[in-house]
Amino acid sequence: MKSYDVAIIGYGPTGAMMAYLLGKQGISTLVIEPNVSVYQIPRAVHYDGEVMRIFQSQGLHEKLKNSTRHPGFITFFNGFDWKLFHQDLSKSDRVHQWPNSTFFSQPKLEAHLRENVDTCDSVDQLLGWQLEELHEDSTGVTLKITDINGEQSRDYRCSYLLGCDGASSTTRELAGFTLKDLDCNEPWLVCDLMLDKSIEIKDRAYQICDPARPTSIIPCEPGHIRWEFMLNATDDPDIIEDEDNVRSLMAPHIGRLNSQLSERDGKLVRAKIYRFHALLADQFKRGRIFLLGDAAHQMPPFLGQGLCAGIRDAYNLSWKLTGVISEQWDASILDSYHTERYAHVEEVIKLAITHGDIIQTRNPVKALARDLFLMLGRLFPVFVSSIKFGLQWRLGEGFYAQDHRSLHRYMLRQSVITLNNGDSVLLDTLLGNSFTVVGFNTDPAPLINRQNTDFLKESLSSFALGESGQGVDKEGLLQGWADDNKVALALLRPDRQIYGLCYRDSSETVKDQLSKLIDQLKSQLG
Repeated sequence: MKSYDVAIIGYGPTGAMMAYLLGKQGISTLVIEPNVSVYQIPRAVHYDGEVMRIFQSQGLHEKLKNSTRHPGFITFFNGFDWKLFHQDLSKSDRVHQWPNSTFFSQPKLEAHLRENVDTCDSVDQLLGWQLEELHEDSTGVTLKITDINGEQSRDYRCSYLLGCDGASSTTRELAGFTLKDLDCNEPWLVCDLMLDKSIEIKDRAYQICDPARPTSIIPCEPGHIRWEFMLNATDDPDIIEDEDNVRSLMAPHIGRLNSQLSERDGKLVRAKIYRFHALLADQFKRGRIFLLGDAAHQMPPFLGQGLCAGIRDAYNLSWKLTGVISEQWDASILDSYHTERYAHVEEVIKLAITHGDIIQTRNPVKALARDLFLMLGRLFPVFVSSIKFGLQWRLGEGFYAQDHRSLHRYMLRQSVITLNNGDSVLLDTLLGNSFTVVGFNTDPAPLINRQNTDFLKESLSSFALGESGQGVDKEGLLQGWADDNKVALALLRPDRQIYGLCYRDSSETVKDQLSKLIDQLKSQLG
């Protein structure tokens, strides 16, 4: 029986990202996926700046730039065409240096991810195969898989099993995970219209908050328009997906995209009823089995965070799993995958439900109250502060140093750094692949040299930011954050999350604070 360090069930974006993150570190990995090729109908259409930063770390940003769109605005209208809410997305803070909203082609993204995986000699792929049985013991998991025709079966062994197999996850079912319902179960008709790419489309997304038919209109990659129509009790599900019906639903709104368009324009490539769920697995980790992506969580699409959450899952787990498999660190670090990711995803889902409640209001009286409230919010923005786009998401408690100031559990802001030779580069390109110390007007290197960091296996890298350092944050936002919070050093995890901070206004020296951080790190890594 052939054995692998990791078996990944599912080869969508989350599974492919995970396979590459492990494969490039030489972790022996088996990918099992029933579909032989990438599904060509678009599903997920949005990712945010943090996820683009993750793509940047894998060299995907250059491949993706020609098949994406960055919306300039999002506007909410009601059934009377009153403008209720409007946000200029280009003006939201780019914490990660990338736009906070990017619309993309999922088939193209998956193709690029698989191209990356194909460069990894340690990753084997079994496409056209599916998980049939699993049996976990104290040292690993035994899998029985069958081909999709049911003609062959094979057994494999892995140290860790990752369920990246979507909403109807076989891994989740066989391993006995349960789902918690967060009270969202609304039927919507999701449609994809492909237009000639030469047609100029207004640079904005729309939410039509009409009690008679809530509707979302989202220009995605060039030429692709995502339409979402909330279904009514009187709609016949047997015919609502028919093209003539879909185009009649588009008719009142398609002119918003371009006044010359009619509902007969473009090719309708999909029209399918989906139920917008809000579901969360009771655990993301149980023993040697992990759930990632839609296998672990499902959310309504009003924030465009479904795919984002899966990519974050992979990025969070991959470096921890790599360290444990390579026997650098104790396996107890893997427990932090659940505590960090569960709390974060739960927050995202609840906010998505809040957005959905605004959009999906069906009672005319409640809708009028909502309209007046949102319009008042245009005069007093604090009233609509719950409608948030481009957030920086915080992780739950987990693998971090203690910090009473609560500035950690975020990714460190990424700025454009001007080096001493005049070159300008993104911060992450200057940081190591493992743990890194960034100094703010403080050189970390001599302080690190006085510490025992042999337990990290890889050397603790450093970068000094400031006028007397290796580069300057010309934009000033990262340096300003450090100055405002009296931060001298930031110790970063491999995923750029802030593990711990050393402060200028502490009663202890920066050297002593760093020593304590490294002691905590050593203790947690085992």
